[in-house]
Amino acid sequence: MLDEQDKEDIYNYIKSIITELDEKVDRPNVVIEEVLSWTSFHKYLTKNVFELIIESSTSFIPSGKESEIIANLIQSRLIQDWEFQEASVHLRQIQNEILKSTQSKTLLELYQRILQEDYVPLNDSQEQQELLASGLVSIESGKLRVANRIYKQVFNQNWIDKNLYKTQEGFIDANNVAKAAPENNTPEGSEDNERRPSEVARVFAYLFIVILAVSFISLLVFLILKSSQSSSSSKFARSVSECQKFSYELDEALKQPPNRLKVITKGLSWKKEQGISLNEQCEDFRKNVEKSGIVPSDIENKFNQVLRQEAQTKIDTNQLEEAVDILCKISDEYEYIEDIKSIFQRWESTRGNKIQNKINQLKSSCPAAQY
Repeated sequence: MLDEQDKEDIYNYIKSIITELDEKVDRPNVVIEEVLSWTSFHKYLTKNVFELIIESSTSFIPSGKESEIIANLIQSRLIQDWEFQEASVHLRQIQNEILKSTQSKTLLELYQRILQEDYVPLNDSQEQQELLASGLVSIESGKLRVANRIYKQVFNQNWIDKNLYKTQEGFIDANNVAKAAPENNTPEGSEDNERRPSEVARVFAYLFIVILAVSFISLLVFLILKSSQSSSSSKFARSVSECQKFSYELDEALKQPPNRLKVITKGLSWKKEQGISLNEQCEDFRKNVEKSGIVPSDIENKFNQVLRQEAQTKIDTNQLEEAVDILCKISDEYEYIEDIKSIFQRWESTRGNKIQNKINQLKSSCPAAQY
């Protein structure tokens, strides 16, 4: 149910931007109605769409074109490739809230019913309350409905199917583990349960010797590996000052786009020279930072973020082949690698043969194309 205060806040916001809106559109009232038909007075989305309209340096919305232009703007800047769009961070937050829930499968199934049947009667169950708390649905006339048209297009049946499959896959794996556990069907009182004490003692003595031998071998292997890693680490380690400087350059590149290409070239060069991750190369620097009581900087992750930002710049200018090249440089440890894989899968089926061939060409060396 829409809070009256929220409505009032939206109306006040619209009054505050009406002068700017007049400069961008022929009929402000029609544009306002069209935007609200997409957002259903959702505070963040409403402000987001109006900001996109006002901040656009080229588009002007003439009379009669309001519906078409606003639909295209929402599609291109919020819905399409929403896993990447800077303006769509709110949508990613909703997804995370649903998928990280302990009852994500139940929430997805409930949401699927609402999406397919248009509404579900309100019953105040725990799953309904949790779905409401996510903001994905709202109460209207005592029924649960999808909160707005933008959510309907982003969190559609394909999104449900993909994530239900993932939760089902986890459930099946857990069941398989349980089924794989050996069953003890030996009847009580059988011969196996009546071994003589001397026989049992021999079995335990044998097991003790085996465990001791395995422990010794494991310790030996561990010491060899540790020695090997130490020599490898010292061989490939970069100086603390080098890594400190590079970490600072990454932070600056995340704030100032002109610095990105230089930093990307340097990071790729380091990885090519050593053949190991940036965190491994900068282990000494990270340990020094940790000793100071500060959480060490994840240099590899920061580098991945810079690559993703640069790729987004290419996507915004429709340079998709260059974007594929850059996204393929992102390591498979990146926290959002699954989002990039989803983008690649969608591009393969929607962006034509050129992009499909490009992804296939890089597939063997591209973590994002491993699906």
